[in-house]
Amino acid sequence: MNSPLPILIALAIVLLSTAAHAETWLVGPTREYKTPSAVATLVKDGDVVSIDPGEYTGDVAVWRAHKLTLRSNSNSLRPDVILRADGKAAEQKAIWVIKGDSCVVYGIDFRDCVVPDRNGAGIRVEGTNIIVSRCAFRKNQDGILAGNNLKSTIRVEHSEFEQSGAGDGLSHAIYINHVKEFIFMFNYSHGTLVGHECKSRAHANYIAYNRITNENGTGSRNLDLPNGGSSVVIGNIFHKGANAENGNFIGYGLEGMSDTVDNSLYLAHNTFVSQRGAATLVRLDTNTVSYRLVNNVIVGPIVLIVGLPRGQQVNANYVGTIESARFQDPTTYNYRPRADSPFRGLAQDPGSAQYYVAGVPHERPLTALLHYIHPCEERLRLGTNDAGAYEYENITDVTEHAAVGTLHPNPASSYVNISSIDKPVAVYTQHGVCLMHDVDQSTIDVSTFPAGLYFIVCGSQVQKLIVQH
Repeated sequence: MNSPLPILIALAIVLLSTAAHAETWLVGPTREYKTPSAVATLVKDGDVVSIDPGEYTGDVAVWRAHKLTLRSNSNSLRPDVILRADGKAAEQKAIWVIKGDSCVVYGIDFRDCVVPDRNGAGIRVEGTNIIVSRCAFRKNQDGILAGNNLKSTIRVEHSEFEQSGAGDGLSHAIYINHVKEFIFMFNYSHGTLVGHECKSRAHANYIAYNRITNENGTGSRNLDLPNGGSSVVIGNIFHKGANAENGNFIGYGLEGMSDTVDNSLYLAHNTFVSQRGAATLVRLDTNTVSYRLVNNVIVGPIVLIVGLPRGQQVNANYVGTIESARFQDPTTYNYRPRADSPFRGLAQDPGSAQYYVAGVPHERPLTALLHYIHPCEERLRLGTNDAGAYEYENITDVTEHAAVGTLHPNPASSYVNISSIDKPVAVYTQHGVCLMHDVDQSTIDVSTFPAGLYFIVCGSQVQKLIVQH
């Protein structure tokens, strides 16, 4: 299991940037403040609310201060602060309504929010920018519901969404309206009641290394992008269950395209499995500028596409049956390849996705750098020769596990040396943003990089780099 290093670094940055004025509020049954709502009107910008593990029933709150860190007072990798709605909802919207900007939520389990409008959420996002990490959303009508805000970036990682939805098809595990960018990584969304497992109207979407599965639920689409947007979908496990209300895995632009962005859809290194009688991989609007389907595994009775994009590139995908794919154990949703799986060695260099977000150029690799570990974790992918979300791993096979030379020092603070390098490399953040490309020198200056996890990529070879200051 991986350490929570990336999010702890992010939390540290938030805490350090506000340390001069921040106050930490301790909440718990034995504390002065017994419940989170007891401090909701007391906190100021930059404060930290640290909540003792346990269950808090019927406690809901509105958070108005900015740059808040709202977190469990433990180091557990799984959420251990349970907020059970018990018929309550702040402003008749959610367990937590977050109106402040640039907040972080960590280690909280939101449960059972139900309101008459049928859109009771674990979290209602009304501020600008938020990070939600290592949380859970169970049996809410909406897990997370975010309103329109084209200045906002919403990042959700290492979190679980279980049995969401009001059963009307209008409520979803996560529903993001018109925002600047939506980043969804290392999450597990499953068992939604009629609604979508993930829905976003963001101008840019990065959906990476998740398990998004209907399983025994009656969910609709696994991923719905109703207004298109520049969207990269990489390294995910998608499962269409036999009881799914809708046979479409991914809907794109079906409610009208956003007319201010490059409406392109990139699907790379995903595994799609259908146990439904009939399914469609992608249903898209004919105004889709570009559609790329590369290095995916697609098994079951699946029609590959409905709708004709303006341009498309489809190559190096394996299409077959669940039996022919020879997964390790499909009955437990273990879609890792065996040594004799037919999609081994099928992958080609997928290139990168290049687009703009609010006028700023973005480049994200379509080479899978990581893979999903259940539940809600990730690990470095050892090779990129195989199609699908997983690489076959055999520790005696060093050719598939080649690294980009040797990095030293690692961790690094000012520079890193790369030895045994014979061709240019690129440097990517944990979230797939290209910082440098065509680098042919043996020393890279990382002094201006924020502390965190990075990847040095050379063709199909990948090396992990940690930057500390």
